[in-house]
Amino acid sequence: MFLGAILSLAAAGCGPGGPAFHPVRVTLAVPAGDVAALAGSTVDIAVDGDHSKRASGTIGADGRAELETLHAGRIRRGVQEGKYRARIVLSDDDREAHRKAAKAVPAKYLDFKTSGLTVTVPEAAEITLTLTSK
Repeated sequence: MFLGAILSLAAAGCGPGGPAFHPVRVTLAVPAGDVAALAGSTVDIAVDGDHSKRASGTIGADGRAELETLHAGRIRRGVQEGKYRARIVLSDDDREAHRKAAKAVPAKYLDFKTSGLTVTVPEAAEITLTLTSK
């Protein structure tokens, strides 16, 4: 009985090593704005309907972010397999930086429901999310 439970967990990807995490690098493209204004903000992704399964990464001045997942109390590099919705979370560390970031990103990109941004893992390790002005 116990062996059967262990085999079931291993088959589901939750064995002793835990689920698989795939490396994901997101590059933000802001055609009508300055992507550097987003430096210090965060790309946040979550499985639609299960926001407990999520990952995030801090955006650099070049618009890139490496995604990491908090899993079982540890930060793991990469993302579990799945289809995710994405949003931008503006940095609130500095009032001026927050103001610049808010001007660079339309408000629709700040919410999972309205952003229209999706990420599928492990389809691609390099993902470009284009933020348009409309």
